[in-house]
Amino acid sequence: MDTKSRLILRNTMRFLANKGYQIISEFALPNKKRVDLIAINLKREILIVEVKSNIKNLKIDKKWKKYLKYCNFFYFALNNYQKVINIKKNIGIIKTNNLKTEIIQKPKYNKISVKRKSTIILKFALSAASKFHRLIDPNFKKQKNNSIFVYKKKI
Repeated sequence: MDTKSRLILRNTMRFLANKGYQIISEFALPNKKRVDLIAINLKREILIVEVKSNIKNLKIDKKWKKYLKYCNFFYFALNNYQKVINIKKNIGIIKTNNLKTEIIQKPKYNKISVKRKSTIILKFALSAASKFHRLIDPNFKKQKNNSIFVYKKKI
């Protein structure tokens, strides 16, 4: 991940944390697609955020559409220097720089099934525990089959 993307990621995580969300980066969905950020709050609302550090990456990326059925809200997080291209009204935009992070376009609420939501929340918890474990025990990641990203069936 380049420096610009890392800055966008960090600022977006801080912004969402201040709004009451718990966040994980690099989270694998049941469809095996990996999102830049997933966040969950006490209302059980699930956000997915895709970080884009330049317009070219935003224009060519089509995989984000496969994330929509796994979240209540979807956002692109962009840096302050980008001219925002026409993005559908149901997609949110978070704009950030070193001074300020703000939502400049709110997404439409997307209802997801209780079963799918429960599965995502469980995988979120397992992923957070696994990431924390790897911080404490660097050898943990060397063990076979300790990844929580392996899904036996799609939901």
